[in-house]
Amino acid sequence: NDIMRLFRVAQEQKVDIHPEVLQSITRNLRQIGKKFREDPDNNGQFLDILMDPQAEASLRLINDTDVLGKFLPDWARIVAQMQYDMYHVYTVDEHTMHAVGILHKIASGQLVDQYPLASQVAEQISSKRALFVAMLLHDIAKGRNGDHSVLGEKVALKLCPRLGLSDEETETVAWLVRWHL
Repeated sequence: NDIMRLFRVAQEQKVDIHPEVLQSITRNLRQIGKKFREDPDNNGQFLDILMDPQAEASLRLINDTDVLGKFLPDWARIVAQMQYDMYHVYTVDEHTMHAVGILHKIASGQLVDQYPLASQVAEQISSKRALFVAMLLHDIAKGRNGDHSVLGEKVALKLCPRLGLSDEETETVAWLVRWHL
């Protein structure tokens, strides 16, 4: 199954995926099960997508086809979930994808004027993968009974090894998710 590879190649080549292909993917979501999720190649492709400067647009497309929720079942629980506070104007999934996009702009030096300290610190981070996965997962447990930071830490501890992160990266992601507030 080359669904994740299709999204990655389209991202790399900066090409659109034909709407009929996207419809076909959406009609065949049942193919995305445990075997698909645990496939190291799919997880590697997904990490490559997340680490690419065009991650926000790619994540939106993967989310729109419902592949993201099938690939990350915890993600499915935050899709279209409203947030009722003065800090959030987006649904949880939209907020998260937008945050990933902003982080890419900071990491690439595009927002030095707006975020000088964050831009300087971004250059010194030893595992950008851990940072981007933490951003992706920071609100993954919103809307559940309990503190979403504590619950999200548990999701991170389980998911990061599947994505191919090292023990150290997993620990870092879990810590960042736990203490992101």
